[in-house]
Amino acid sequence: MLSNTHIHTLRTVFCCVILELLLCIQLGHAQVYDFDLIGLEQGMPNSRVNDMLRDSRGIYWIATEGNGLLRYDGYDFKTYTSPSQGSRLFMTSLMEDAHGNIWVTLEQGVLKFDGHHQYEYTVPGSNSRLRSAALYDSLHLVVADQAGAMWLVDQNGQWDSLVAQSAGMVNHLQVKDQKVWIAAKKGLKVLRDNAIHLVDSGEVLKLVAGEKELYALFRGELRVYDYSGQHLRTRVAPWKDIFLSEDYGLALANGELTIRKQAGKLIKLSDENGLPQQDYKGCYADDNGVIWLFSNKGLVKLESLDWRTYTDLGSASSQVFGICQDKENSIYTGLVSGFAHVQNGAAKVYDRANGFPYGLTLSIAAFEGDIWLGTENGLIRKSERGFQEVRTPGGGDFVFSMKNSSNRLWLGMGAGLFSYSNGRIENVSQKNDLPPATIFSISEGQDGSLWCGTYTQGFFRYADGEWQVLTEMNGIRLDSLRFSCFAAKNKNELWAGSLTEGVFHFSSSGVSRIPVEKFGFAEIQSMAISGNGSVWMGTNKGIYEIRNGNPAHIIKLPYVAGQNGQSCTPQSIAANRDKLLVGTTEGLQVLDLDGFQSKKPEPELILTDIKLFLGQNNSLPEYADDSLRFTLLPAEVRLPHDLNFLSFNFSGLTEYQKENLQYRYRLRGQSDEWTVAGSRREAVFPNIKPGEYTFQAQVSRLGEAWSPVQVEYQFRILRPVWMRWWFITFTVLLLGGLTLAFIMDRVKRVNHRLRLENALLEMERKALRLQMNPHFIFNALDSISSFIFKKDPEKAVRYLNNFAKLMRLTLESSMEHLHPVETEVSILKNYLELEKLRFQGKFEYHIEVDDEMDYDVGIPPMLIQPHVENAILHGLKPLEHSGKLDIRFILEDDLLIVEVEDNGIGRKRARELNKRKDHRSMATQINRDRLRLLRVSMSEKVDITIEDKLNSDGTAAGTKVVIKLPAESI
Repeated sequence: MLSNTHIHTLRTVFCCVILELLLCIQLGHAQVYDFDLIGLEQGMPNSRVNDMLRDSRGIYWIATEGNGLLRYDGYDFKTYTSPSQGSRLFMTSLMEDAHGNIWVTLEQGVLKFDGHHQYEYTVPGSNSRLRSAALYDSLHLVVADQAGAMWLVDQNGQWDSLVAQSAGMVNHLQVKDQKVWIAAKKGLKVLRDNAIHLVDSGEVLKLVAGEKELYALFRGELRVYDYSGQHLRTRVAPWKDIFLSEDYGLALANGELTIRKQAGKLIKLSDENGLPQQDYKGCYADDNGVIWLFSNKGLVKLESLDWRTYTDLGSASSQVFGICQDKENSIYTGLVSGFAHVQNGAAKVYDRANGFPYGLTLSIAAFEGDIWLGTENGLIRKSERGFQEVRTPGGGDFVFSMKNSSNRLWLGMGAGLFSYSNGRIENVSQKNDLPPATIFSISEGQDGSLWCGTYTQGFFRYADGEWQVLTEMNGIRLDSLRFSCFAAKNKNELWAGSLTEGVFHFSSSGVSRIPVEKFGFAEIQSMAISGNGSVWMGTNKGIYEIRNGNPAHIIKLPYVAGQNGQSCTPQSIAANRDKLLVGTTEGLQVLDLDGFQSKKPEPELILTDIKLFLGQNNSLPEYADDSLRFTLLPAEVRLPHDLNFLSFNFSGLTEYQKENLQYRYRLRGQSDEWTVAGSRREAVFPNIKPGEYTFQAQVSRLGEAWSPVQVEYQFRILRPVWMRWWFITFTVLLLGGLTLAFIMDRVKRVNHRLRLENALLEMERKALRLQMNPHFIFNALDSISSFIFKKDPEKAVRYLNNFAKLMRLTLESSMEHLHPVETEVSILKNYLELEKLRFQGKFEYHIEVDDEMDYDVGIPPMLIQPHVENAILHGLKPLEHSGKLDIRFILEDDLLIVEVEDNGIGRKRARELNKRKDHRSMATQINRDRLRLLRVSMSEKVDITIEDKLNSDGTAAGTKVVIKLPAESI
């Protein structure tokens, strides 16, 4: 069935295509085309095909009997109907509407596939069966059921009766300008003005709408009408299906396919031309020019009409040696037992059976309107008079190569180089003093230069009127062991092929080599340069083209040569502006260069599969929010961080030269650089880091520019929970809170400990002061008792009054950590007056306070008194004369400095006296303990130094105590 999508692609009128199919057919008896069978063995789920369609996206859709709808990407099939959908498994035809939806006709209705979901709309009436459907407009289908009722079906499955009148048994529908043409069992009909009108009688099988004409395929004939219904012409046509596209007109009969390319000649193909013999149901041609036939055995594909093969060229062997083409475009090839002449698609073989007894033909050329053949029995000339032997110097020497150039026929022979012109043969090697050598090949440059390859003497080159012998070029030795074939571009440029090293390109700028890996490690057997500069090579693995002489654009021709053990033969390739001729071990292959090298539509690219590491693709939909249209692959995927090993499969949607498609891809977000994959259709990305990514892929044909980005797939690898912002924020807040709580608890504990330590220190200080007070009281009471004992009550009362004042001041300050310097001075004065009264003239004292000192500067209570007491008792008392005691309070920066200085006997003498008396000073020890505690509480800022004063003669002059404290205000 032909859909309106096909009709919309028509741009020219095919009025005469089908009419002339029987009038101009040329038979090609030995001309074989390369048909490919695609069936169950090639992976097709079901080979019973009823229709196929290549949609606007380039995707191939196939309607089958039993497996429903299939998608084909050129390599793999995908089924879009499950076995549980029984009513959808039998499909008859395919259409694509203006919205890109795929419509499928079923037995009892139609199916709409919008790329995501399938919607089945059943014909009203439980017993109704669908006969045919066609696109009516962008919103409706027109449908005819088994009873002949006509319906309009909208996008939502609403069925509306189109006309009350029955159309009878309908075979096919076609719509043109909203007129519905009906191919019915009882005639051609048209629905217009809300009524069905009979146009012509007879059973109509199929309708094809041209631009201005309607083609109606009746049983046994084709009738053509204009769109008013006027009959134009009729031709006998034993066809079962016809198809029209922008490039082709196809007509299918039992066992035969007739093809006409636009503005080209007709070709009729049968089993003799390689057409597989099947009971075909229909034919189709896509926009790449690929022809398809479908049957119950699958699909048959004819990729190109540009390439054809001639086999069975000889009874002994079809192996070709040497090729040429004359001015009438006839092709001549040398064979093992003669030669073949190919003209108008038919091949005629000349061997011993039909008058050519000369055996193996190694070389062949067209010259002076005749064909010249280098055979194992010498040089033969074929003219209108028949075959003539041409005598060559040395007798029947082999002619390995011939070249028609500069009005001469050049002959490469075992005895050297010869030329033929004006009826005589000249020994060019002898005339030009060229070394004796066998010439195995001759090539002419575009500037008229001539290159001759020898087995032992390198190359002979004729340019600018003189011959040169070249045994090396650019440091490369030229010999037949290294080079098996060559082709000259001009006098300075040469391409040379090797059996083991690939291809060398010699030019005035140097030499470059294309390694043999670029040609699949093939042996280069023959070489030629076409008019557009492309270099063609015949190998044991196929035919290669260096497009336009650019080594970056190497194309392998995806045809017969190189398959099934078939190999190109040496020196058997010829190229001109419109044809490439290649000799193989199985016959002759001909390529029409105009069609082969013409610009084809850019191939579409499709993403065919996405896989997780270890093939966990079934889990991908779990992480997707949507699916891609028509491929149904999961879209907008968000994967966890540990599912980060992805592979992407993609495919160029073309069946024309798909072997020469090349791909490149990149993963935006990981790298902006493209990775060229060559023909590989898979991209693998391991260990993708968390982030947002876009996979992009492009496709191009070898030698052509990259297409715009056709595949873009966005996905996201999620960060692990511990790397997400909310988790990091929560963790930071949690850690911060815990740290703050720890610090606060630590501070609380430290403060608590400090409070305990300070309390402990204070208790120790108070205990020491309490120890000091009894000591002082003991000394004071001892003095009072001495006054009483001496019966001096007046002094005892004075002493007692001073003692009472001192005790009051001491008691008032004993509970304080610090008291003012003024209080300390008052205590010292009272104490010194008591001691002065006690020791009666033993010493005088002087207390000096710095004028800059505020009286609110604090000092620990009773800190100075023990040192004053030591100075009196141990320094001044032992003197035989009156001593002097100076006490100074000095403010220096942030320090309070207290100096206690006497002019007593000194510490050394005092220790000696105390040792005799076994005296132990409790006041000194108590004060040392107090100073130690003060250092702890005041951060090591408390210091005490004791200096021994000496006279000039070294005798003791007294003692000086210096106490340094922080100057703290109270």
